[in-house]
Amino acid sequence: MPVAPTVGVVIANHNNCDFIARAIQSVARQTVRNIRAVVVDDASSDRSDETIRACLSQLDDGRFRYIKLESNVGQGGAIRRGLAELDTPFVCFLDSDDLWYADFIARHVAAHMNADIPVALTYCDSHIIDADDRMLAGTAWWFDAIPIETSPRKIDAALVPTLDPQTGELAWPTNGEITFHPHWTPGGATNSTASMMFRRSFVDLVLVPPNEDLRLYVDFYLSTFAALLTGVIAIHEALYAYRMHGRNKHSNATVMGGKYNSSTRSWESIRTPTLQLIRTVLESHAEAFRMAFGEGRHGEATALITGAVGEPPPPPAAEPPKPTRSGVLGRLFGKTDPSPNGPPSR
Repeated sequence: MPVAPTVGVVIANHNNCDFIARAIQSVARQTVRNIRAVVVDDASSDRSDETIRACLSQLDDGRFRYIKLESNVGQGGAIRRGLAELDTPFVCFLDSDDLWYADFIARHVAAHMNADIPVALTYCDSHIIDADDRMLAGTAWWFDAIPIETSPRKIDAALVPTLDPQTGELAWPTNGEITFHPHWTPGGATNSTASMMFRRSFVDLVLVPPNEDLRLYVDFYLSTFAALLTGVIAIHEALYAYRMHGRNKHSNATVMGGKYNSSTRSWESIRTPTLQLIRTVLESHAEAFRMAFGEGRHGEATALITGAVGEPPPPPAAEPPKPTRSGVLGRLFGKTDPSPNGPPSR
C-alpha cells in the first residue's frame, strides 16, 4: 500500500523567546514522525537564540535544523529561507507563539489525501489561548467564513467540551467533518498561518514577491491564492492553539465574544494592499498560472480580485522568462526541476 508523504515544517520566530520552545516541542510531539523541521530566527533582539538552541539541544532530534538570520527579513523572508532547506511535497508554517496538537499533521495529511479532490491548502479551526496556555475561546471566530445569523439556534452538544474539575482540563469529542470550498469570495476567511498545510509546489509557484512586500500576512496572501486557483478544504476541528498574549504583531485586541476582530487595526488597510499584490502577481506571472491551472481559472481569479479591489488592472508588467510546460507541471506534482519563481536554493 502507498505511504503518506513527508511533511516539511518552518517555524519562523522573531522576539518570541517566551513561547518558541513550546512551539518547537509541539512539532516534536506530532504523531506523524516522518517530518522535517526548520526553525528560523529572524534576527531577534531578545533571548530567542539562546532559548531555541537550548530547546533543540534537549530534544536532540535529527529531524530539526536551525538557522539564525543576522538581518530581519520579515515573515515572508523567514519562511522562504526555511523552505530553501526543505524538499518535502507538503509544508506547514507554525508561528512561534502558537502550538500544534499532536495529531495536527496526521489530520491534515489525511484531508489532503481524500479521494474526492486535491487542493493546494487545507486549514483547520483553532482554540484561543493566553500566554499561560489557558483557554480563552473554543473556536476561532473567523473560522470557515461564519455566516450572518439573525435567529436563535441550538448549539450541538458535541461542540461543548467536558471539564475535569480536578485538573481543569477541557476535552472535545472528535469531529471528522471537512468541507470543500471550490471558489474564493471577498467575504471568505480561512484561519491563521499555523492552521494550514500546503502543497509545496503551489507555494513555490505563488510565493514570488520580494520579502519587503510580505513582511506579515503571508497566511492571507497564500490562502487567498489557494482559494482562487484550486479551492480549499476546511477541517472542522481545532487542531492547534492560537495564542493571544498581548504582544502579538496582529492580534492586539482581546476576546469580547461574537464575530470580533482580533486586531485594533483596520482590516481594510491590510486586505486591500494584499489583494493588490495578488493581482499584480496574477498579471506578471500569467503564463505560469495559465499553464498550471488553465486559461479559465486564471481569468476567473483575475476578474474576482479586480472586482474586489475595485480598480482596473494595472498595465501588464514585463513577462518573466517563460517556463516550459514540463517544468511548471513538474513543480506542481512534486518534481524537483529548478524553478526561477521558487525560493532561493540552499
